[in-house]
Amino acid sequence: MLKHSLVRRINETIKQGTSLVQAAKFLGLDQSILYVALQKGQIPYTTKDGRTVISQGALMDYQVRTRPLL
Repeated sequence: MLKHSLVRRINETIKQGTSLVQAAKFLGLDQSILYVALQKGQIPYTTKDGRTVISQGALMDYQVRTRPLL
């Protein structure tokens, strides 16, 4: 079973969204490439308290859409 503190951290991430630094790491991209994808509208994002955040679902959707076909 997950520890209470880990569950709380996961819930906070879901509520707050993922920072651009975390998003770039998750996708394995340079931040400049992530910014271009955001500017092109390829990844939806929101602004909360003056910070740009991306939902985990949007990141996973982008990852699936851009993965190379085998």
